Amino acid sequence: MILGFTTALFEKELKDKEITLRDIVEFGKENGLEAIELREGCVEDYDGEALCGLAERYKTIQFTYAIKNDCLDERDEDRVRRAIELSRRLSGKPILRLVCDGEVIKNEKRRYTGEEKSRIVSRLKTYADIASLHRVMLGLENAREPMEDIKYLIDRVDSPFMGITFDPGNLTSIAIEKGDPLKALESLEVSRIKLVHLKQTINGEPQTYICKGDIDIKELLDRLNGMGYEGIICLEPKAGKGCREAIKSSIEYIDKLYEKSESPFS
Repeated sequence: MILGFTTALFEKELKDKEITLRDIVEFGKENGLEAIELREGCVEDYDGEALCGLAERYKTIQFTYAIKNDCLDERDEDRVRRAIELSRRLSGKPILRLVCDGEVIKNEKRRYTGEEKSRIVSRLKTYADIASLHRVMLGLENAREPMEDIKYLIDRVDSPFMGITFDPGNLTSIAIEKGDPLKALESLEVSRIKLVHLKQTINGEPQTYICKGDIDIKELLDRLNGMGYEGIICLEPKAGKGCREAIKSSIEYIDKLYEKSESPFS
């Protein structure tokens, strides 16, 4: 497996101009991290060409891209199409993180209706077709949705280019129906897992670094490794000031978990 992090952690520092995207990438390189998720809105003022130039300069890092799209918005297709095309140019193994919708579950505190699921599936099928042309893997994140609903959507799309961005921490925090991350993982085929976001929660509250808490981090990583998952583990603790120290602390915690056993990271 490959360890990385998301630029979303630095959202506030980027906004306050306390750090640059180049600084973030250099930090990742210096600390031996091999992957960086470029999160839309957390890439300074870089446009697509500038991001591709950055990826070209740091060829040892696998860059993925992430957007906050809305499958229930008729304007969504053009936005996702552009993101797929950009993702293809960022990496030899391109991955794009998607979400289902913007605000329905958050605002209305309910699951999708049958009609909404049909609309989302239809839109995701279109995205999978576009992704297949560019050989880009799409990872639909379990954000606030129950894992059951995410699996339903992915199964209905039925494309090797459509899978999941598995976020165990969302299941213990913001999901509308809380779930057991290890049981959720058992329900997934490894070929469906395109990306993993890793955070920790304590009593349902996201933490600013990876530590002991609601999720058994070592068991989770061991099970992913045992399944044959060879992709990215993207650190995504709660954003805040001091992100660099939080990432370092998270790496140290994971290293300590494997002091007496072989690390699953290449």
